[in-house]
Amino acid sequence: MLRHLWNVAKSRWRNTGRCLAIPTIVVGIAPRLPVAGEEPGRPPAKSHEDRLVEERGELMRQLAAGYQAESKDAGFPERLEPKPIFRYSDPARGTIAASLWRLGSEGRPKAILAMELNRSALKSPAVMYEYSSLTATPFSLTSREMRWSPAGTLYKFKPLPDMRMPEKTAPRRLIQMRDAANRFSCSEIDKKERCELRLLSQPIHRYKPAGGESADGAMFLFVFGTNPEVVLFLESDGTDWTYAAGRMTGAETVTMTLDGKTAWDGPPVESGPESPYTGSATSIVIPGFTREGNELAE
Repeated sequence: MLRHLWNVAKSRWRNTGRCLAIPTIVVGIAPRLPVAGEEPGRPPAKSHEDRLVEERGELMRQLAAGYQAESKDAGFPERLEPKPIFRYSDPARGTIAASLWRLGSEGRPKAILAMELNRSALKSPAVMYEYSSLTATPFSLTSREMRWSPAGTLYKFKPLPDMRMPEKTAPRRLIQMRDAANRFSCSEIDKKERCELRLLSQPIHRYKPAGGESADGAMFLFVFGTNPEVVLFLESDGTDWTYAAGRMTGAETVTMTLDGKTAWDGPPVESGPESPYTGSATSIVIPGFTREGNELAE
């Protein structure tokens, strides 16, 4: 059943034209003028769309708060962090609102959870999940819909060549990591269609791994639109630099290059509650949509 859910949920409508470039349009915003009858000094009433954004965000927060982590490792985090580290949407594929959550407040996260509110993933509104383990420590993550007990992690850190010693200050180390991230390129192939993924210029999360005073770490994303497809970790222990990558996509083939040479190939997806990377989907009512997936009138 999970394999079927995975195929349905992760197909993401990759049809003809999926990889067409989307032009960016910059529009100037005029100052807001007072509306007749509006009281001076009071904040304007929220629009219908703004209210839906808040309601969908609150729904995802409640779902994330429902997860409980367990491990025999002392000090292992028990809950997902209360705020997402990244928000995105993908209306062309039916994803109305989505977010990434991390397990662990200090150091490298223990796991990443992606959550997407999709209007038609199961031929009706559903919440789609992706689970990715970042630790070899045994643990389980449980909600009402899923019990995930990954057998390790697929992330393997490798030396990052041609890097200077980490700078002394965090802002300068960020420049180093951004420059290093730009040395990577990433693409995926699904249904014989190749798509080049775009690197977000800023990391979505910064943390301090174990190591010396200049130890630093960051999570970068390669995206389609704003939808995460590959996660890139860059880390330093204060002396040396390493990197690791992992998939956030069900595409058949995912490849990353470093300075033009292959640096990582995404392993095949192996669904299941013990897989280090897997997914699930369950029906849900999304604010602004009927149970059948039709948009509600304002």
